[in-house]
Amino acid sequence: MVDNRRKTLTWIGIGLLAVIVIALGVSKARRVALGKEPTIKVYIDDEKRVLELPMEEYIAAVVGGEMKNYWPHEALAAQAIVARTFALKALTEKPASGPMGSDIQAGFKEAQEYKPENVNEAIRAAVKETRGKVLTQGGKLINAWFHSNAGGKTALAKEGLNFIGPEPTYTVVRDSPDDTEDVPFSDRRWKAEFSTGEIEAALAKVGLSVNGIANMTIAKRGSSGRAETIAIHHSGGVSTIGGNDLRVALDPMRMRSNFLTKVEVKDGRVAMEGRGFGHGVGLSQWGAHNMAKMGKRHEEICRYYFKNVMVEKRWA
Repeated sequence: MVDNRRKTLTWIGIGLLAVIVIALGVSKARRVALGKEPTIKVYIDDEKRVLELPMEEYIAAVVGGEMKNYWPHEALAAQAIVARTFALKALTEKPASGPMGSDIQAGFKEAQEYKPENVNEAIRAAVKETRGKVLTQGGKLINAWFHSNAGGKTALAKEGLNFIGPEPTYTVVRDSPDDTEDVPFSDRRWKAEFSTGEIEAALAKVGLSVNGIANMTIAKRGSSGRAETIAIHHSGGVSTIGGNDLRVALDPMRMRSNFLTKVEVKDGRVAMEGRGFGHGVGLSQWGAHNMAKMGKRHEEICRYYFKNVMVEKRWA
């Protein structure tokens, strides 16, 4: 009886040892799988030069450009993960494809804002906590889109960005807590007026020759209610353009979104009104701000704005 107990204990001990060895092996494998922090070449348009810097240093400067450096920690951390995903995808899929052999360009018109002068201890802490973390689905980096304000509801890529190809499986229409009284009115509601000549010039940029605009209507609204397609009624007939395509060609700082609530053509002028600021796809920065104030953690915020994604650590 005693011998049998000893044998049993011995086998239990061997089993536990094996489990520990396997666990240590897995842990080691995971450590080995983590890569080295990459460097990224950033084109600075104002200075016409390229900076090569560590990825985490670049991400800190992006967070400094994309969010106020006094915003809640969890919002800054969510922005860091999204910005890192965006940058790493650019670096791995289209390296050295920018001006002067750069991997990415500074500035929101081409990629992400870049303001190293805004980096403070709060941003450094958010970047440090999320170091190496990116968003993936099926092991692949996602298109980590973000914008200022969703106007209360995020968009699918096809309606918000006139995305070409199948709708990504991680984009989603969600209620976003960014259309609230504590958010500056100008970031959640906008009005703008353009001459018909300005509209015609914008259409010419995308290859549409239009003269004598008589009316503009929403031809198709997407799942969130945004103007996916806009119809231009003119002397030569009717032409259509993607809502966000028009916004980008016209002036994205004046036509702040394609979440249009009014389009009116009168006496050679086009009056527009809308909700939100930006394309509305992916992370809403003001939404992240308010979710952080509600006590939500940064990974939870990211998973809310992108469905069925994983937060994966790529380097230590």
